[in-house]
Amino acid sequence: MRTRLSLVSIALLAALTAIALHVETPALAKPAPSPSPSPTNPPTPYMAPEAVTNGTWDVILQLEGRDPSYSTMKLKDVGNTVSGLWIEDKKTVYVLNGKRDGTHLTLDVASQAKPDTVIGKIDADIDGIADMVGTITIDKSPFNGAPFQAAQHARVPPPPLASPTPNETATPY
Repeated sequence: MRTRLSLVSIALLAALTAIALHVETPALAKPAPSPSPSPTNPPTPYMAPEAVTNGTWDVILQLEGRDPSYSTMKLKDVGNTVSGLWIEDKKTVYVLNGKRDGTHLTLDVASQAKPDTVIGKIDADIDGIADMVGTITIDKSPFNGAPFQAAQHARVPPPPLASPTPNETATPY
């Protein structure tokens, strides 16, 4: 009997030891990583409004009920006076004259045949890089407050180069 009791006690002790070894112990918290500097993005390029206005603009005009039309504006900004041409298509060219107030443009539109007779207006805003948005209104249909956007694609800066991550190793590829 004593032998049985000893065997049972040993078996019970072995079972409890096995269970204790298989019970998951809570994981110890990992130490916090030491801070490392984060890569910073380069600042967004910016140009003064009088510099932005100058140049050739690719225009996308959205006339109601029609597909978008593409044209070109060539503008010159001297002081706050803006002048230039809007080349709607191969046959239609308009003369533009007006002013810039900060980033806001107000231009009179005239036909090339009668540059002193105003037939419409362009009301637009420019940003500090190469974009313009606004409306074009001309006394003939369908240009009745037609929305447009324009961009100087040659002026848009290339995307910034990615900075290496901390502890990055160079590869031969």
